[in-house]
Amino acid sequence: MIDQRLAEAMLAKFVSRQDAYAVQLPEGGYVKVEQPLTSKIVQQHLEGVETVGVYQLNHESMVKWLCFDLDPEKLEDPKASAQRLLQVCFEKSKEEDEVERPRIWPHSVLLEASRFPDPSYHIWIFFAIPVPAKVARWLGLRILELASLSPKQVEVFPKQSEITKEQPYGNLVKLPFGFHQVERKWSRALDFKTFQPLSSNVLLEKWGLSLSEADLAKILSFEDKRHVQATFVLPQGNKPLRSREEEKTVRFLVKYWRKGHRNKLELAFLGYCIKRGVSHESAMRIIARVCDLTRDEEKISRLRLVAYHYQNRRSLGSKLVAVSGLREIVRGL
Repeated sequence: MIDQRLAEAMLAKFVSRQDAYAVQLPEGGYVKVEQPLTSKIVQQHLEGVETVGVYQLNHESMVKWLCFDLDPEKLEDPKASAQRLLQVCFEKSKEEDEVERPRIWPHSVLLEASRFPDPSYHIWIFFAIPVPAKVARWLGLRILELASLSPKQVEVFPKQSEITKEQPYGNLVKLPFGFHQVERKWSRALDFKTFQPLSSNVLLEKWGLSLSEADLAKILSFEDKRHVQATFVLPQGNKPLRSREEEKTVRFLVKYWRKGHRNKLELAFLGYCIKRGVSHESAMRIIARVCDLTRDEEKISRLRLVAYHYQNRRSLGSKLVAVSGLREIVRGL
């Protein structure tokens, strides 16, 4: 029997518009139901009787959450991308402007495998009180930008800043903890570090992010074009290294990752990766791991450099510094 408290928490945290909802069909589409969404219907969703989707924007274009949708069809490594998004959310800002560099506390975030154990993830960020959809969208795109990801790779909900006559119901997202009618798999809450399943009741421990009136006013003053991220798609088709190979590479880099040399070492390593066809995700994981082990205070900048190289310097081909650069550094130490 589903805990009644969980159904009520689902209503409180996910449902902005309660006068209509949608039900997933066996073939995967949704049909709108213009009836009140009650806790009983949410319980049926949690029990797998039917799969419910909710409309994100209410009649005033306010939302209770923003969501990142990561699918293996669009990403080489959805798990690594999810880890990068979580890292950006949880990392303390060194900048004075917390709006430009938002920090999200773990108690406001839910990591979900939408069809466990497939690598298809949702990252939900809850707000303490509903905020304008424009604010949620700006924050979502800003976080995506800081993680060096594109909206073409990771969908951000809300997708619109307000409901219109043409789109009076806004965005539709499947509620978590239900049964996927097409894939025939359950949604599961996951641990941020291990990505292992947690009880759905972890939702009872979540509360929302609070934004000051000043922060809200500042974001609302931005024009839409200010926060529509310039899209870029990192190269597809490169192959990830095996876990053992990645760990071996990490050990090698850590040995020589010293101040005064680590910048050149990263550049040479990235040149090597690009020439050898190593995937962007593998390179990102390796650099992140090396920074963690060496307590590199410039970790964020180094991860951004990975994305920059893969996007902008692949065309240099043979001109990229690679093995020769690595040898020079090793001999110098």
